[in-house]
Amino acid sequence: MKHLLVMAIAALTLLLNACANRGISTDYQTDVAFNEYRSYALLPVDPSVYANPKVSEITIKRIGTVLKKQLSNRYSEVDPNSADFLVRYFLVLDERMKVESYNANFGIYRSGFAYGHAYDTPDLHNTYYQQGSIIVDILDAKSQEVVWRGSTEGKVKEGLSPEQREARVAAQLSDLFEHFPPKAN
Repeated sequence: MKHLLVMAIAALTLLLNACANRGISTDYQTDVAFNEYRSYALLPVDPSVYANPKVSEITIKRIGTVLKKQLSNRYSEVDPNSADFLVRYFLVLDERMKVESYNANFGIYRSGFAYGHAYDTPDLHNTYYQQGSIIVDILDAKSQEVVWRGSTEGKVKEGLSPEQREARVAAQLSDLFEHFPPKAN
């Protein structure tokens, strides 16, 4: 019975860790009254985002569309000159490497007064992949200062349909905007 309880607790811990938003990061100014914000404007994308040839205009447009959907649930979109806050976003792609080590074991053993021999050699396997980060800045429209920054990151998956790509972006930004506006302490 005790063994079963330990296994259940271990399984629950693994499940909770799998559900954690490890790719979400936020920071904000604590002296800002986020609850007074009622309207927003989406700023044009900085052209330097396109310096990386792997960043697609289609992807940037998709992120902007999903951002508007997320924000329009709580705020009204207006002209930048009359908005309470401004939204700026970036897409950053990084080349990453995952290193995995496997042990290849070989052994010979003979009982009695005889001999034994064993080999244990590690086998390293490198995997290269793209890591994508969507960074969203919220600027106070009056002061033009960044008052909130959030980022979400994940492994870029190749071969997805446009609908699947939009669903992934929507899921990531939905998780990110659970942290905006920041909860009062």
